[in-house]
Amino acid sequence: MKIISIEPTPSPYSMKINVDETLPDMQTETYKRDDDLSSAPQYVHQLFNVEGVKELYRVIDFIALERDPKVEWESILPKVKGVLGAADTPSESTDQHSQTEEDAYGEVKVFIQMFRGIPMQVKLEENEEEKRFGLSQRFTDAAMEASKEATNMLMERKWVEQDPRYGDPSDIGQDIVDEIEATYDEKRLKTLVKLATSDQQVDEKQAKMLEPLTEDKLQQDDWKARYAALDRMPDPTVDDLPLLGQALGDPKMSIRRLATAYLGMVEDRQTLPYLFKALEDKTVTVRRTAGDCLSDLGFTEAIPKMIEGLEDRSRIIRWRAAMFLYEYGDDTAIPALEKALNDPEFEVRMQAKMALSRIQEGEKAQGSIWKQMTEMTKMKKNQ
Repeated sequence: MKIISIEPTPSPYSMKINVDETLPDMQTETYKRDDDLSSAPQYVHQLFNVEGVKELYRVIDFIALERDPKVEWESILPKVKGVLGAADTPSESTDQHSQTEEDAYGEVKVFIQMFRGIPMQVKLEENEEEKRFGLSQRFTDAAMEASKEATNMLMERKWVEQDPRYGDPSDIGQDIVDEIEATYDEKRLKTLVKLATSDQQVDEKQAKMLEPLTEDKLQQDDWKARYAALDRMPDPTVDDLPLLGQALGDPKMSIRRLATAYLGMVEDRQTLPYLFKALEDKTVTVRRTAGDCLSDLGFTEAIPKMIEGLEDRSRIIRWRAAMFLYEYGDDTAIPALEKALNDPEFEVRMQAKMALSRIQEGEKAQGSIWKQMTEMTKMKKNQ
């Protein structure tokens, strides 16, 4: 098995390794460093001998490789290339970069423990470290009430992964706890308990009691009331853009982030001016969310804004901009990408180099990895 190419994914901790061997349809291989690998193929053992390789997932003709956040791709990829063999994979000088906590990407994985639609606690993971945050007593009481009809509450509990956040885990954890407290009022919890103790299947949308968003609701003094109103709005449409735009100016980051995520659900070019505004937000989380939304939407009108993003003060935003230009960029991005080859951060340089190579070699933009996989799945269903 040889490496054909390496592509970015939406996470700086994961790379898509395209290989020249294809697995049969519907067959996948998933391995983690701590798994029992006694029956795993030889290449799996070899890859896990590379310091920093944490997990791998193989499907069709690629391997999704996940790294330990403490080990840079700069040292991992040359060794992966040595294991599998490769033709023309990206390479960089092996200059050493001491990554301080301030320099770090700050991507924090977020999980909420749920029992029959009722949140129980929050878990954050960053750099192999885990932090948990409890909710107020009313959530414990609701879960215990809902468990009366459960044969095994412990087995039914599940961790539901959320979108990643960026920044200090302690601040993030408190933000998420506050958001949950705001959106799960007593009426919603009682509805969830009632559903959990009946024969009905728990429908979280039903318990959420969706309500149209109005300007008055966004002007309430209590930020939690404003957040709850935004959270309860039905799936947004073009008609909701003015209100979502208003939410982008809210003083509370949680509201601006949620409004940005909703904007990404409106698959219409009219959403672009609002997402461009979110790209200028003062917080990294909102700017990164806007970048992810633009990548999912795939509108090439965002290319100039992403070129500007290569100059952002945050490395995670510069990295995200370079990845967008790899996915969708054209000749207009070449000067900025050439400049980005001198970025102090390896991941940014690598993404810029890959984008530049694709554009200069005349390779057609393929869009985001997830968009490609979605289209591939649709094609298989239609066959």
